[in-house]
Amino acid sequence: MKYNVVELFDSIDGEGVRTGQPATFIRLAGCNLRCTYCDTLYALFGEAEPCRYEEWTLDGLLSRVNPVYRRVTLTGGEPLISPGAAELVSALSRRGYEVNIETNGAVDICAFLKDCTHTEHVFFTIDYKLPSSGMEQHMHLPNFRSLRPQDVLKFVVGSEEDAARMLELLKAVAPACQTMPHIYVGAVYGAYPAQRLVELILQEPLLKDSHLQVQLHKIIWDPDKRGV
Repeated sequence: MKYNVVELFDSIDGEGVRTGQPATFIRLAGCNLRCTYCDTLYALFGEAEPCRYEEWTLDGLLSRVNPVYRRVTLTGGEPLISPGAAELVSALSRRGYEVNIETNGAVDICAFLKDCTHTEHVFFTIDYKLPSSGMEQHMHLPNFRSLRPQDVLKFVVGSEEDAARMLELLKAVAPACQTMPHIYVGAVYGAYPAQRLVELILQEPLLKDSHLQVQLHKIIWDPDKRGV
């Protein structure tokens, strides 16, 4: 099995429950969506900029992951559509690495977990693509009724329509969850004011336990810098 790896680097997590903590990032090539605000077009096939990647074996990736951090962020593109992704996640978890899978909401996460032999150290950071993404119609809705307490449900808000739709979805998801996942709310970079999101979080009871998300790596480095 060979993995098409666009980027492989150590940095701090810029988003989610591990914001600010060091991790090894594995960015796999390819995606089944095309969001309007995508900032990793270089990891997708069929774009104006060719997708450049290197082929890595499973053993090669396992030997490259930093054994000090013991944290891996598996991202893309969309990592769950990559052949062998379940085998990679299982191998990492079996070795005690905590694996954060960043997934776009359009791939069945329950089916993926069934293909894994070890999931004790695995959690999802899953997007619900709101209307401004242009991809909401591709959301696999059962995903959002199957989230576990350790998972992260992420919203990227680009308009007032997006904000309203986010609240609609939370009203539908909450009754199906015995314990809610972590909720992270961010703004489309440069397109929606973070101040407005803070106001919404303070005003809306559904968001009382949510986290405002800023893309920390875009604050520390140039927003277009790769490998950070």
